[in-house]
This record gives sequence, C-alpha cells and structure tokens, in this order.
Amino acid sequence: MDHEELREILTAFADKPADIDMGRGEMILEIRDDIIEAKVSIRSGDIWVEEDGARHRASDWIVKRIAQLPLLAERILTYVTDERYFIEPDGRLLEHMEKSPDDSEKSVKEVTPEILDLLDRRPAGMSAVLYLTSDAGEGKTTLIQHMARRQATRYKRKETDWLIVPIALGGRPFLRLDDVTIATLVNQLRFPFLYYEAFVRLVRLGAIVPALDGFEEMFVEGQAGDAVSSLGNLMQQLHSQGTVLIAARKAFFEYKDLRAQASLFDSIRGEQVSFARIGLSRWDRAQFIEYAGKHEVDGEVLFEDVAGKLHDESHPLLTRAVLAKRLIEVASDGRDREDLIESIHRDGKHYFERFVESIIDREAREKWIDRSGEPAGPLLTVQQHMELLTVTALEMWASETAVLPSKMLEDIVEVYAESWKMDTHVTNQVRNRITQHALIALASERPKAFRFDHEEFYHYFLGKAVARMVTEEDAPDIRRAFRIARFPALTLDVAARGVPDGGGSRVIDVLDKACADEPHASFVKENSGDLVIRLIDAGGLHAVEVRRMAFPVDSLRDRTIEDAVFRDCHFLRTDLAGSKIRNCRFEDCQFEQIGLSEATEISGTRLHDCDVHSVLRPSDETAVYAPHAIGKILEQGGFHLTLPDHRADDDVVQEVRAEDRLIVTEQMCRVFLQSTGVNENTFRQRLGSRAPVFFEQVLPRLQAHGVLKEVQFKGAGQQRRYRLGVSLYDVQRWIEKANGNFENFLQHAGA
Repeated sequence: MDHEELREILTAFADKPADIDMGRGEMILEIRDDIIEAKVSIRSGDIWVEEDGARHRASDWIVKRIAQLPLLAERILTYVTDERYFIEPDGRLLEHMEKSPDDSEKSVKEVTPEILDLLDRRPAGMSAVLYLTSDAGEGKTTLIQHMARRQATRYKRKETDWLIVPIALGGRPFLRLDDVTIATLVNQLRFPFLYYEAFVRLVRLGAIVPALDGFEEMFVEGQAGDAVSSLGNLMQQLHSQGTVLIAARKAFFEYKDLRAQASLFDSIRGEQVSFARIGLSRWDRAQFIEYAGKHEVDGEVLFEDVAGKLHDESHPLLTRAVLAKRLIEVASDGRDREDLIESIHRDGKHYFERFVESIIDREAREKWIDRSGEPAGPLLTVQQHMELLTVTALEMWASETAVLPSKMLEDIVEVYAESWKMDTHVTNQVRNRITQHALIALASERPKAFRFDHEEFYHYFLGKAVARMVTEEDAPDIRRAFRIARFPALTLDVAARGVPDGGGSRVIDVLDKACADEPHASFVKENSGDLVIRLIDAGGLHAVEVRRMAFPVDSLRDRTIEDAVFRDCHFLRTDLAGSKIRNCRFEDCQFEQIGLSEATEISGTRLHDCDVHSVLRPSDETAVYAPHAIGKILEQGGFHLTLPDHRADDDVVQEVRAEDRLIVTEQMCRVFLQSTGVNENTFRQRLGSRAPVFFEQVLPRLQAHGVLKEVQFKGAGQQRRYRLGVSLYDVQRWIEKANGNFENFLQHAGA
C-alpha cells in the first residue's frame, strides 16, 4: 500500500473527500464525527500509522481502527443464527483452474474446513469466486451462517484476520447489490459504520469475504443500460482483488449454452477472475441419524421405518435437510408419522404436497386451538390454514419480496377474516398467532418482519394461488401476477396439479387470451407457456392448440406430449432427454436450440416453417448451426420437416458435423468460463486429443484476428497465457453464423 492508495481507502470511509487532510507525514480525518489525528511514515517499504503513541501497519490500522472489524465480528456472533443442530455436510469440489487444470472433481468429507481453506488463500493479482451449490433445502444457508460464526470466533481469538459476512439475496431480486449489502450490515447486523465503497475496499484488502446467498435471483441494471449480473459489477469494482463466496443452485459454468453466460463473462473479462465450485451432497443414513439424535429422536428406527415403507433409502424426506428436519418434528407423534408415511406411500409422486398437508393438519389439531369455550376446538380448519397461507404467498409475490412486516401479515389476516365473516374474538386470535405458524419464521435480515420457514413452502402456496386465479379465469389478476417475474418451477408444478380434472383445456384458452396483446419478450408469455406444458404433460391433455406463448429453458425435457399443436411459439434452448413427443405439430415456431438424446422418443411429429437455430446431438458438447445439417439431424432424431432452408437431397446437404477447428474454438471458449486468463498447459489438458489442432491450426488464426490475445504469464516455469480479445457473446454469434465452417467464422471475426 502506498500513500495515494491509503488516501483513496480512507476517502471511501469518509462522508466527503474534504474530511481527509493528508500531507507532510501527518493526517487529520473526520470519520463518523470522530476526529482522528495521526502520523504517517514509511518503513521497509510499508506505510505505517502512528496514533496516540501506538504504531500500526496501515492495512491493520484501517481494518481495526477505521472499519472496526472486531466490532463486526461481535455483531456476527450476536445476530447471525446459531444452528444448534448443525450437521457437517459432504460435497464434491471442482478446484480453481490453477490447481486443477484437468477439470476433475474430488469428494470432500466435512466441507467447512475445505471451504475456509479455499477462502483463506486470497491470491494476489486475481479475484477468486467460490460457488457453493446444491438443490434447494440442502443446507447452503445454514452452512454459510455456521462458517460466518466460526470465522468470527476465530477472529476474536486472533486466529485469523478476515471475516465472512452473510448477505441474503433470496426474496429481494429487485434491489441492487449495494442496497442489499448495506441493509444487511445496518438492519441485520446493527453495524452502521460502512458505506458500500468502504465495504468493497475491505473485500479488496482480504479483510471481508461476502457470502452472497440466493445469488441466482439477483440481477441489477448496469451503467450502460444492459442487464448484467451483479457479480459482474462486483468483480469490476474489486479490480482483480478479493474473494467472494456465492451460494446458488447452479454455477454459471455448468451450462452447455455459451450464450447463457456471455453477458456475465463479458462484464468481467477485463479483470483477472478465477472460479471454483463445491457442491453439497445430500445427507446419507449416518447424517440423518446424527441429526435425529440431537433432537432426542431415535433416528435409526425412524430411518428404517420411513425407508422401509417408501422402499427408498434416498427419498428426499430422508436426504434433504429441510424436509428431514420437518419429518423429525412430525414423527415425534407415532400416529402422525404413520399417517404421513401412508399418504406418501399412496401418492409418492406428490410427496411434498402430502408432507405440507401433514404439517398443516398437525398445526390445526394441536396448536391453533380456541380454548375460550367448552369444548376447545380448532381456530381454523385445515382448508382455512391453506387459504390463509396462499393469500400470504400471493401478497409476497405482488410486493416483489419474500419478506413481509408483521403489520402487513396482520392486515392480511383482517382481510381474510372479513371474507370468511369470522367474529372479532377468532380474528384477534388468528392475528396474534400468524407470526407463530409452523411454516412462518422471523426474517433475520429485517426487524419485525417474517417469511416462510423455507422458500419451497412459499413457492408451494404461491402455486396454490396461481391455480386458483387461472381456474377462476381472473384475467386482471393473471396479467398482474404473471408480469412480475418468472414463477419458480415448484410453483408451476403445484399450479398445474391444482387445476381440476377436465379444466386444463379451458385454462389454456384463458392463458392464450392473456398472451394475445403481450410483446414478444414477456413474462406473461413465458409463465403461461411454462404452466401450459405442465398441464399437457401432467394432465395428459390431448388435441390442444397452443398459440403465441414462450417456453423457458428445458421446458420440453422429460415431458410427454401427444396430439398437440403449437403455433407462433418461441422455445428457448431445450433438451429433449426423457421426452416423448407423439403426433404433434409445430407451426411457425422459433427454437433457439434442440438437444437430442438417446432417451428421446419422437414419432409422428412435424416441424412446419419453424426456425431452429441450432441442434445439440447426443453426447456432443458443441452445437450444430449449419441449416441443412440441422435439418438432417432432426430427421435422424425422428422429426418430419418442412423447414424454410431445408433440402433433403444428400448431395446438397452440408457436412453434418462441424469441422474440428470450429469445435475446438467452441471448446476453447468454455475453458474461459472458469477463468478470465488461461495458461497453455490448461488448454492442452482440457482439449485432450484436439490440443494439436488448437495450437497448430486454430490459435495462430485466432490471434491474427484478435479473438485471442497473449498476456504476461506470472506463474512458475515458462509457458504462455491467453485471454479473449473480444466479447464471448460475439464469439458465440460468429460460431452460429459460420454454418460449421471455420473459415466462415474467421470472416465474421474480421468483419
């Protein structure tokens, strides 16, 4: 750190630049109404600060005196939830590219020490991002809170010099990252001493590792007006320094489609950033039994009972942390346990719904009891409990948040009680108990505010609300709710199952009218399409016509669709693995990408005047973009074609498989998704047998056209290092336009 950098850092903490006066070896600062006078000197190349006769290295003085991180550690221990029954999860680690150039994963027992070790590396000259991934309800949030408390304890003992700050993004996707960060520090941790710029400076210094939980929901608006992920903005602000932990359901480099990641990569390609991932594994028998034992429940007997009745030791009720916790609560009563297992055994496909119903039933029978009269009886029926929570979920969705203040919850009860004509005595009891409901929990990030105990419960009841509005054909409510954002998958699954038998065709007509006046890019069209495909699949609908809708990523994957007609619809990239599409017709539809699979069954299905941008064949990582080759591959997959550019004669059909040079080019791009700079040895390991093609035939041409640029290599030994010289979005666009020909790709690159 030099004198000028010290001034810049201190300015980030001050109210205004004029509050910093530095010169001639002395400085006077005003930080949070505190006047600080100190001397500044250079010793052994480092900046030192002397205040009140005590001398400190400048970085240490900033962290402890100005940023007050010892106080932040205390606040983390006070306000971050302590999970008494924490179970250490296992996982699988994909290391940073510098440590694992061959892209191989390794198993990890007890992930906490491994994660803390990864975060503690803090490499110089590079930002490091660690993705923590799993399905919903498998312990990401609990693990982050556990690690934050553990690190704060070590900080107080002077065993470490950095802290983890948990920042919950889930439920607040419409706020900027800086707003959410400061709200967490001020509202949750009661630490009102940092501006966002100062927080970023502490991340760059390695004193703080932000843990962004629920990251996949968080998007902000870039300065240029383009929607880019908040991670891109943060990486730019870090200037190739600092470490960030991201908890998300899917890491960005897991996708096959480069276009899905182009905007993110292009926003950070000017910085040095390396990515790693650790995926949490579901619980096994031993972890379930350990957790049950901490609740003083015989976990071995319970595990055997549930696994035996359901004939599945890997059932989500036993392996997903959020459900196992609830199972143990319900299972404390033998009758409840038997009833739950029997209902799931009868309807195993919809186990989550049966599970929620069992929790509600227990709540109504045992807890929400009106004891003011004789005999005592339930305050609300099970159906009323369900409807009250459904109304609550819909209000959260309409308010664009997963957290509601207690006053709003009370208002919801008032309105609901009025609709049921409840007397004042019952209404008051319900209003007083709503915040104590088994499926409602205090929100840690906001005072006197509440959320569903887990996001899946929120998504479940939101699905009940969607089913009701589409069944009642409430057009204004449909448009309002469908326009807000993409519905979660669980919400749409529940909504589809909530449509009465025989009502699916009518709902499709209602949604068709809702989409009629919507623009091409519309949440109404996308949510409608996502719900309709579930209605056709789950409801076994036949002879339906779907018009003017949009279908999200993988909407046709693992679906059974028969005798359906799709007109003027838009499909994002969709894998057809496990799909059965029989006797269907697609007319004037757009497909961004169709992924075929050995497990795909296509019969009697025609594509008429459809535009298919690309095809991904079984076991291929690279897509085919040549129009005639696309047609040939689709025919081989079982489709009948009438495509605008399709010609069936073999002598005029272009080569189906793209030439090796173009395949290598796309594989080269995928390597950059894990690091913005790549060494030549990494290319050799990742490209395998195609490495000679890359280095001898592709690399020189890409450098000549500015697609790849050589940068300074700073590691041990001698090798070359490269980074992209153009945007990843442009590279993917040129690959699509190349029609399988590398020379065509270069022409577009040089245009």
